[in-house]
Amino acid sequence: MPTFDDSMTSRSLSVHQKFALSRGVMAPSSVASVADSEFDLVFLRSKQVPIVNLRVAKLSPLDLKARGVTSAVGLRELGFDALDLTKPDFCSGAVAAFGADAVKHAFLLDPSDAVALAGSVALVQLDVSINRLLTACAGNPEAARAVLQQSTRGAALDGVEVGALLDSGLRAPALVQLGYFQETIAEQTGASRKDLEKLGFR
Repeated sequence: MPTFDDSMTSRSLSVHQKFALSRGVMAPSSVASVADSEFDLVFLRSKQVPIVNLRVAKLSPLDLKARGVTSAVGLRELGFDALDLTKPDFCSGAVAAFGADAVKHAFLLDPSDAVALAGSVALVQLDVSINRLLTACAGNPEAARAVLQQSTRGAALDGVEVGALLDSGLRAPALVQLGYFQETIAEQTGASRKDLEKLGFR
């Protein structure tokens, strides 16, 4: 079981951070006597430390890696989600700790993740395309619509695969409301006449 590795960071926990991490899971009177190195992954899991405690303590992904978290999936298992990646410092820390691809695989799993990431700087930090977001929205046109609403109006489909657009469930009425007409969609996605008909354009 991975534990604290003080060779990976020189950051010790402040008293505030120790109390933040242990709130509700330890008696306050005993916190001061717990060694810094004991606030590791084993502690977080065995005490079932709530994600709110971790956020209040402001432990970065690199801090958590030093304390035993071995993967981006490990961050997700602790309770962090795609919304956390919209904070540039957290996202850059996660990338530094585990790599952009691993972070994408761990945090872009479903439509709610795609909606959370859309329009944020995390797309640049993680090199996530609109196509990838729409692929995560397969079968959920409401989420796909929300993704496009947060993207550059009328131009976000550039480079999107028409299959991802079709699979999302978005159809002509919603696309037109978002500023995407037949000609625009054909130009940006390479959609054929048959594809456009499947999207509901006649």
